[in-house]
Amino acid sequence: MKFNAWSPPSLWRPIVSPVVNGLRAVCLLSWRVSNGKESVRHEVKGSHEGCVAWERDMSKYLIYFNQAWVGEHSEAWFAARGPLARAVVAEMKAAGVYVFAGGLEEDPQEAFSADATGGTLRFTDGPHVSHPQFLGGFAVIDAADDEAARHWAGKLAQACGWPQEVRRFKP
Repeated sequence: MKFNAWSPPSLWRPIVSPVVNGLRAVCLLSWRVSNGKESVRHEVKGSHEGCVAWERDMSKYLIYFNQAWVGEHSEAWFAARGPLARAVVAEMKAAGVYVFAGGLEEDPQEAFSADATGGTLRFTDGPHVSHPQFLGGFAVIDAADDEAARHWAGKLAQACGWPQEVRRFKP
């Protein structure tokens, strides 16, 4: 298929721009080419003179809760919390910090384990170690700093109605 394409200026080049004070100049350039029946969108991430967009070097954070922290509540209480939590996730996506989020099955016996510490890989049903505290759900975000991660953890804690713990991933 041959397209009549407009070529972007030569000064639009793939980005490998220097980082200044934790910020990197970037531009996302997009154009469409068409043969009259179909069109293809091309995107090039690049830098050029006059670019005003900036990309921050970010760290990934885990925001999570243990199921025991949830407490006992009515079904109506939980039903009212779902839309609040989904709204925070939508806000995270809109802000560009969202990586992944989800709640886990509440019965730890639904888990299974893989263990190769004895030299042979073994799979067992149930949790690796039975304990009253177990992971209930989590979110992974890409945030600029600890303060931004605290902001999102606070929003999730308010929406969910139970505590959230935050840990930064190693670089």
